[in-house]
Amino acid sequence: MKNNKSLKVLSTAAIAAALVAPTVAVQPAFAASSYTVNGVQTAAAGSTITDTVRIAVNLSAGTLVGTKTFQLRLPADSKAELVNPRTSTKANNVGVKQEVTTEVWSGATAAPKDDVTFEIKGEKYTVNNIEKGDKKEDVAQKIADAIKEKNTYDAEAKGAKIIIKAKNAENNDEGIKITGLAAQESGVDISESETTVRGVAANSVENKYVPTFAEGNENQVQSLTIDPVNPDGNGHAQIFDVTVTPDEDSASNKGIFYIELTNIKVPSGLSGALNATVDSKDSTFTNADLKIAQIGNGSVTTSVDGTVALTPGKNEDTVRSIRIKEDSAGAFREGDLYKLELPDGMTWSGQGTTAVVWGDQNAELKYVEGDGKDTIVFKVVRKGTSSNYETKSATQFSIDGLKVKVDDNDAQKGDVTVKIKGDVSRSNDSIVIGTFGTYEGEVKAGDAKTVYAGQTGETLGTVTIKEDAPGTLIKGRTLKLKLNGNAKWATKKDSNGDIVLKEEPQIKAADSDKNGLKLGKWELSGSDKTTIEAIIEEKSSTKPAKLVLERLKVDVAPTAGKGDISVSVEGTSGVRTDSVVVGKTLAPVEVSFDGELAKINTGLQQQSIPNIVIKEVAEDLIDKDNDLIVKFPDGVKPSLPGKVEVTEGNLKIDSAKVSVNDNKIIIPISKNSSSKGATIKLSDVKITSYRDVPEGDLKVKITGPSVVQKSTNDKKDGDIYPFNKPEDTHVAEGTVAKVVTPADKNKYAENIIFKIGSKTYTQDGKEMTMDVAPEVHPVYNRTYIPAAHFAASLNIPADKVVWNEASKTVTIFAGDKIVSATAGKKELVVNGTPVQIDAPVNYGQHTGYRVMVPYTHLALALGATVEWKADTQEIFVNKR
Repeated sequence: MKNNKSLKVLSTAAIAAALVAPTVAVQPAFAASSYTVNGVQTAAAGSTITDTVRIAVNLSAGTLVGTKTFQLRLPADSKAELVNPRTSTKANNVGVKQEVTTEVWSGATAAPKDDVTFEIKGEKYTVNNIEKGDKKEDVAQKIADAIKEKNTYDAEAKGAKIIIKAKNAENNDEGIKITGLAAQESGVDISESETTVRGVAANSVENKYVPTFAEGNENQVQSLTIDPVNPDGNGHAQIFDVTVTPDEDSASNKGIFYIELTNIKVPSGLSGALNATVDSKDSTFTNADLKIAQIGNGSVTTSVDGTVALTPGKNEDTVRSIRIKEDSAGAFREGDLYKLELPDGMTWSGQGTTAVVWGDQNAELKYVEGDGKDTIVFKVVRKGTSSNYETKSATQFSIDGLKVKVDDNDAQKGDVTVKIKGDVSRSNDSIVIGTFGTYEGEVKAGDAKTVYAGQTGETLGTVTIKEDAPGTLIKGRTLKLKLNGNAKWATKKDSNGDIVLKEEPQIKAADSDKNGLKLGKWELSGSDKTTIEAIIEEKSSTKPAKLVLERLKVDVAPTAGKGDISVSVEGTSGVRTDSVVVGKTLAPVEVSFDGELAKINTGLQQQSIPNIVIKEVAEDLIDKDNDLIVKFPDGVKPSLPGKVEVTEGNLKIDSAKVSVNDNKIIIPISKNSSSKGATIKLSDVKITSYRDVPEGDLKVKITGPSVVQKSTNDKKDGDIYPFNKPEDTHVAEGTVAKVVTPADKNKYAENIIFKIGSKTYTQDGKEMTMDVAPEVHPVYNRTYIPAAHFAASLNIPADKVVWNEASKTVTIFAGDKIVSATAGKKELVVNGTPVQIDAPVNYGQHTGYRVMVPYTHLALALGATVEWKADTQEIFVNKR
């Protein structure tokens, strides 16, 4: 044991008179005095409280300046007997108990080879339970326990410090000291003990009502005098005059004294608190109402320590402790019967055991009848007899070990409510002792959450799975959650390249009661990502389990629109249910148009359509750093809008980079809208409609990676989308125009003559000029004619002949005929259907960059008839 450690001296108080544990304390803010009441009783109106009530009066330091008085007053019609003598005086020398302290500086770094020993005043102590790894606080507690065990000294461990107190007043200041600590290489290190309170031998007995010390210093109160005001013949009074005299030598210290009352008469008709009132003429004693008793109405309250799950079958389940509390003495009148009645289909098994928890120890709650019946009966008797008895103080009884047997055919599922009946007055008429259920389960949904089409990782509402009986969810079986609606469970690629859940559902601890039930890891079940499963690793034990599953993460289909997402519980777990709705889907944006629908003719360019308005239904649904795309049908090409602007919200677009690619207007988003849903307006948009666009509604679709989110980005596979890529899907659509196809105003011309090698042809006798002459192909021996001039000869307008430079394709729109010819191909496409020809379409420098087509095939495709004059090398073309 080392001696060079610094020692700390603890400030401590001498031991005052032993007090009953306080039950009520009154201490107004900034009070000169405060009060503590011990022994508060529970009694009935009109009764007499025979136990003693003790009032402690605590004075702040230096407040008792000269002799002071106050009155202690009971309510009208109430009286009490004073236990104190009329005058109580503080004793001068009651001695001081010696106290020392020591501190453990380190714990056990090794297991002691032998017992750890030490001495106090020559008395040897042994500690045999110190182990390697004990902290210094553990060692201190074990040493304190060893000291207390011999009962020579009191000892208390406070952290690593040990406080040792003498049992009686001492005058040997150095008497108590730990010496000779032998720790046998355990590493335990302890300081020398230090005297913190010197012992002083007593020469007088401390006064019970005016202690010598108040919190370790001399009490500022010297004497206490109490006089009953107008007492009756038995000395009982309603009002008491209290006079307190100070000790002038200790006037700056704190003070304390006690007042004891007994045989307190409770007024008839009183309920609630019975107060004693402090009335003081000055501020030395704080005016206050002190609760000295709680008055009841002569009834009992029944409670149960908890509920149990009653299981089906031939089981007998033990219910938790049932407690019956009187609110005043004699609430159980002599002969009163107390009955507990079970619901239909249930009977009591056994008699249970009863006990007095607190109160009248001469009372006993005795079983009368009811084993095997739905109603069990008890009554209060004198302990150990069958004689009816009325308690002399408020008492609480307990009934333990009662069992319930259930008939599955008659019992109803749900709470098991026991009715309280009999003669005794009751504050409640029923208690719930448990629940009963068959081996089934219940599935409920919380509030359905709004989720948005095209979004990934959206959170659905909670799903609650509740067993009817313990073990309904069977160990080793599979619990499955299947999504119904336009959604899949949110997934990602893990480090191995496998598709896994992005986040597992979580059990909401605050709202769940697993009761031993344990689920394994949630994983995907099947390839369509609509079902997940978990293995039940442990079943519930004594009560049915309730699981509230939250953080259900899903990817929503872009085309989901407005609808429901539901979850059904499947698998082999023992619980199966129809689906419950946990999500409501909405499109993230709505598309509308300013003004009436436009009427669009096929085959015409730069036709105006109404302004397009895209409205975000909530903030932060259009992603930044991605493109928002307005997509037109195939065959419809939009112009670059005259203006693209944000009219609501704080979303930002990169206006300079708005572009057109084929049938799409591409709008780069540089900042999402965080304040409110944004509105984007596209003004002055024109479209070109090709002849193959079908008649009817012309719809625009809203898509792009800003509204169709990817689930993950993979280095190998690139962006991975849970449903379709943005170019193949959309989140919203709307009709911007009606497509109409007008009839041709001109019929085909007649008497058309082309001549091989001539750049002129005649149409109804008129000579027309061409820049390329018909020719006979030297290889295929087929007569070729320029397609555009051949169409013109039939009175097909020039704007109905469309050239696609990229694909080297000419398309001719001729009434109900649409004919396309592509350079190098041995086919014509007529109304979308390929038609094989025996010679390829020619185009290039050698044709003067005109598309040359075998005339017989072109004429047939356009519905005209031709005749070949070999002797004149002429082609005659007639009406269709």
